[in-house]
Formats: sequence, structure tokens, C-alpha cells
Amino acid sequence: MENNNFSKKFTNTSLLMGLGIVALLLIIFWMNGIFSLLGGAGTIGVLVFIAFILGLIYFGQRWLLGGLKPKDIPNGLPATATVISCRQGSMSMSVGVNQNFQLIIEVNVSNPQGETWQTTMKEMINITQISVFQPGVQFAVKYDPNDKSKVVFDQSAPTQNQANQASNINKAMNNPSANYTNQDVLNAKQAAPTDIMQKVQYHSDLLKELLNTGTASTSTVINSEVALKDFMPGINILKVAIEVKNTMIDTFESDIFLIAPATSMHKFEPNDTVHILYDPKNPRRVCISGTDKVNSTVEI
Repeated sequence: MENNNFSKKFTNTSLLMGLGIVALLLIIFWMNGIFSLLGGAGTIGVLVFIAFILGLIYFGQRWLLGGLKPKDIPNGLPATATVISCRQGSMSMSVGVNQNFQLIIEVNVSNPQGETWQTTMKEMINITQISVFQPGVQFAVKYDPNDKSKVVFDQSAPTQNQANQASNINKAMNNPSANYTNQDVLNAKQAAPTDIMQKVQYHSDLLKELLNTGTASTSTVINSEVALKDFMPGINILKVAIEVKNTMIDTFESDIFLIAPATSMHKFEPNDTVHILYDPKNPRRVCISGTDKVNSTVEI
């Protein structure tokens, strides 16, 4: 998925650590007069050793980043993958607030020719995106026509979705002067607490899925609160508790995190009615699709 910013930060951190180690060694050697004691040949040996350490750091970070670099199949063909199950693998990597974990994703793959097969994907995923890969979720992939078990994310599909983020928010503001950019959205997502952003992203991705496959119904608001004020100027992240009825199972409650203009808070008062979509195969997978009108919830 998106690891470019993480890769840059990781590379810069590695280089700074390497330079710091070299500077520390040189200072220690100089303060203790080791260079003068070793003579010319000894000094060269020390410098070679330092160069060796720098090489280990450089190639080590290249090897680690190789696992984060988005995989690609140059001659890959487009298909759609549906998650069967997902579990965490044995690898993880953290630099500062950036955390990436290996996910082992069992998927059903379908191509435009009507062929379907199962395979396993192993990908390093940012913590903010882990909750996306729930059973039944679909996403675009590419597969190797010579070996259909080799499947990777289709990197061109997320790019198109990201391009619509700022447009979706500007429309939701219902303000002609609202002119957020995609970079504004990216900056806001990176600044937001990881646990909250993860829940918002899950709801948004579930909404995108259920707009095509879900069943429409209505629900009653129990209560709502601001989980994050001014996620972006004039936009909050809300935690909305709803009572879900009219599904194939008994009435239940669900907590949903979503973004909404600050001017829309009055639409989530207790006993207000909201529009929802739920998964007919798993009715507890539910999202809010709108308030006063259907399909008005902001995707991000």
C-alpha cells in the first residue's frame, strides 16, 4: 500500500544513526590518542572497519525496505480479490509512529474471464490499514498469467480512490469556499491518533464495499460524541452509537467512527434516524450511509 513516506523516514533515520556512530567512534579514537598509537596502517584499518559498519547499515536498511516496497508483476493481469480470512504474520517494523505489520491474507481471486481461484497474499501493511482486510472485502489485484498463485495489489486502483478524497470532503462541507487538497487530507490522517484513524478508515472502506453489495435500512442514534475535534478545520471525527434493527438478526448496538462537518453535529442527536447499509451475509458489519438523505456520508 502507501509506504513512500515511511521509507523516506526510515532511510533518513538509518543514515543519521550511521553518521552518529561514525562520529562517536572518531571522537573516542581522537580523545584517546588511538590514531597516533596505531600509526598509518592502523588508522587505515580503523577507517576500513568504520566503512564496513556503514555498509552493514546501508545494505541492512535496503534489505528491510525491500519488504515494504510495493510488489508488482510487470506483465500482471487485472482481477478482483475477495478476503476469505486474514491473520498477522511474524514480521513487523516500526520507526517512530509508523508501524507496519505482515498480514497473511487468504483470498478468492476472480478475473474478467470468469475464472476463480484461491491463493495467499503476504503483504506488509501499515497499522492504519490493517482493519480494512475483513472477510468479504474486495480490492483490485494483478496476477501472473503464468502462475496464478502470484497475486499483488493493483497499485493503480488506490491512487484513483485517493484522488477523490479532497473532492468528497469539499462536497460534504457544502461551502463554495471549501478547497481542501489531497495533501491536506493526507496531513490530517497522519496527524490523527492511529487508533481513531484506523476505525474511521474501516468504516469508510466498509461503506465503499456495501454501496455495491449491502442492504439498505435505517437505524436510531443512541448517542454521539466528538472523538477528534478539528480533524481538519470545520470537520470533526464523530463516534456514533446506533441501535440497529430491521436486519436478519436481533436488535444490536454498534459504535461507528466517521468524519462529518462540525455543522452536522445536530444530525446525530439521540433518537435521530440515520440511513445504514449492512452486509446480508454478516449483518453486524454495518455502516452509516447518510443522515437526512441516503449515501451522503463522507468517504476518506
